[in-house]
Amino acid sequence: MKRYRRPKVIEGQIKVQKGKIDGDVDMCIFYGDNVPRCDRALVLNALCSERQYTDLSTRLPRFNPSLVDELESRGYDLDTLQFSIKRKAKKQE
Repeated sequence: MKRYRRPKVIEGQIKVQKGKIDGDVDMCIFYGDNVPRCDRALVLNALCSERQYTDLSTRLPRFNPSLVDELESRGYDLDTLQFSIKRKAKKQE
């Protein structure tokens, strides 16, 4: 059984990787100080939400699988998936 540990994050950093939430394994987001909620939601939405498009022949919305689901269906091990991004340093004036 795999152990999931909380990664270390620094101020202004967002990390996404597999983790445990209330006993269930899922993609988790970890973030440092001064990371707005909207930025965390943007990253999770881009990686884990289904992608909507309009079927022009029927003019109905359709959904493609999320990036995470697509990678899993192609045989990738999501336990090794890690995403990390940091804010740029502010320029001194």
